[in-house]
Amino acid sequence: MIWKFFKKEEGVKQKENPADPEPQPAEAASGFFNRLKAGLSKTRRSLSGGLDQLFAVKGAMDGDAIESLEELLITSDIGVETSMKLVDRVSKNAGRISSPDQLKAMLKEELMTFLKMEKPAATMPAKPHVVMVVGVNGVGKTTTIGKLAAKIKSEQKSVLIGAADTFRAAAVEQLSIWAERSGADIVKHKGEADPAAVAFDAVDAAIARNRDVVLIDTAGRLHTR
Repeated sequence: MIWKFFKKEEGVKQKENPADPEPQPAEAASGFFNRLKAGLSKTRRSLSGGLDQLFAVKGAMDGDAIESLEELLITSDIGVETSMKLVDRVSKNAGRISSPDQLKAMLKEELMTFLKMEKPAATMPAKPHVVMVVGVNGVGKTTTIGKLAAKIKSEQKSVLIGAADTFRAAAVEQLSIWAERSGADIVKHKGEADPAAVAFDAVDAAIARNRDVVLIDTAGRLHTR
């Protein structure tokens, strides 16, 4: 009886306490470009602050400072090859750099030359030139094939797409839309066909139709499977 009484009292107290207010809805998530800008601004602040700190500690662009600069550039996602080119430029002009602003100006100038470089068009020794696109699920293989097809067509070359992703639902339909938009031919089979058979038929059709490039889509797979 006593136990029931306390249980009853507890129930009464719970009823008397007002319910907690409903949490306010979260603000709408920022758009893609806002998130991208925020991510890049974090990297920019980290790199700029690192360059300032480098001069505050080293005082001049000596060997240790250049080594620290190399580490800073690589850890700031500049890329190893690009970082080495930037470090080489700084090393050759180390005597002319006496402040963080001068270092930043030199790095900016060198980066601008990289962006303005015109790379020669890729050569295609064989015809048809076959490209098989592979990768894990959801990385954008099918979309990339559509963009590649449009790019190649803009260079006055003919394209044929092989829809060898016979595993994912609607993959063939999606690729058919990309082929139509880019003006490329497409080879596809019905149902859960053998992907190897689709790839073989795509190359065979490209040879028969004298196409320049074959782009073969594949099902997403982890490297361990």
